[in-house]
Amino acid sequence: WQRIEKAAEALLDSGVSQWVVIHFPEGTLAKEKGGEVIRSGSLKIPESFNVGSSGAGDAFAAGVLHGIHEEMPMIQCLEMAVSSAAMCLSHPTTSYGLKSLPECLSLIEKFGFREIL
Repeated sequence: WQRIEKAAEALLDSGVSQWVVIHFPEGTLAKEKGGEVIRSGSLKIPESFNVGSSGAGDAFAAGVLHGIHEEMPMIQCLEMAVSSAAMCLSHPTTSYGLKSLPECLSLIEKFGFREIL
């Protein structure tokens, strides 16, 4: 997590104007220029749920961008992003696993988040 935060700081130092969001299989980190850092584990999806990761990164990005567009707090953007990415894992194609936002968000309660180490 420290190395990921340093990478986010480097991106901010090189000209990113507001937020850097880094997504990886174990979780996500969002760092605001001059301030807040948010860390979140990915969802604890059982192996049987994960049938393909194609499209998960795009679904994650869409969740963040939708939340920013709707002027939501970054923590809510990340919840949409993480749950959308997780839902994408339910199908081997790039988009057929994706469901409605409420269905995606329901995965948070169903599976919970991984611990941040």
